[in-house]
Amino acid sequence: MERKRKVLITGAAGRIGSFLTGDFAAHYDLVLTDVRQPQDTHGFPFTLADIADMAAIRPLCDGIDTVVHLAADPSTSATWESLLPRNVIGLYNVFEATHQAGCRRIVYASTVNTVFGYPFDMQVHTHMPTRPLNLYGATKVWGEAVGCFYADQLGLSTICLRFGWVVNRNSEALKPEAPYLDVALTYEDLGRLVRGSIEAPDNLRFGIYHGVSDNRFKRLDISDARIDLGYQPQDDAFVLAGVFPQRRTSGHPE
Repeated sequence: MERKRKVLITGAAGRIGSFLTGDFAAHYDLVLTDVRQPQDTHGFPFTLADIADMAAIRPLCDGIDTVVHLAADPSTSATWESLLPRNVIGLYNVFEATHQAGCRRIVYASTVNTVFGYPFDMQVHTHMPTRPLNLYGATKVWGEAVGCFYADQLGLSTICLRFGWVVNRNSEALKPEAPYLDVALTYEDLGRLVRGSIEAPDNLRFGIYHGVSDNRFKRLDISDARIDLGYQPQDDAFVLAGVFPQRRTSGHPE
C-alpha cells in the first residue's frame, strides 16, 4: 500500500483550512496548526501555535512532505501593524522552518490582490508584473518573492497560488450582479488546485499560478495551472449565478 504524504496545514482553523482538512482527510496524513482550535480536526493532530513564533513552528515541519501555508491576516484593509507579525515575519518563519526541516515542497496561499490593480477589462497572466491595490496584497507579493528566493537559492520547491474570490458553490452571494464572478473560485475547485500543487512533479521548483474556477470570463488566466499542475476546474461562477446556461461541452478557450 502506497504511503500517504504527510502534509502540514497552517491556518487550519480558517475557512479554507477547515475545508481542505475535510477534503484531504482521505488522501493525506495531515498535521494541523493555527492560533485557534479548528471546529473539526477529523482526527488529525492539532498544535496551537503562532507562525510569528519560530520556536513554535519549527518542530511542526519535521517529517513533513509538503507544507500548505494558509495562515495570514487576510483583511484587505489591514494595517501594517496587523500584517507585520503573520504576513511578513510569520511568512519568513514558515519558509525557513520548511527549509530547515528538509521538506519536499511548500504550497503558499497568495491572492488575486497581488494583481488587482490592473484594469477590470484586462486579463492578467502570471508573467505580468504584480500590481497590488492594498497593503495586504503587497505583503502577499513579498511572500511570492520569498518563495522565489527559497526555490532558486535554497532548492525548496515552492508553488504560489493566487486565490480569487473563494466562495461556496451554493452561496447566495453568487448572483448575476455579483462584481467578482470573473475571479470566483469554488471550494471544490480550490481543493483540486491545491491537491494538484501537492502532487505536481518534484522537478517543478517554482511557479506562480492563478486560482479561479472555469468561469465563462476569467480575469486571471489559468492556462499554466492546467499544464503544470493538471488543474481541471469544474465550476463556472456565471452558470452558478444564473447568468448563463450550463455548457454542453468542455474544452473551450480561456
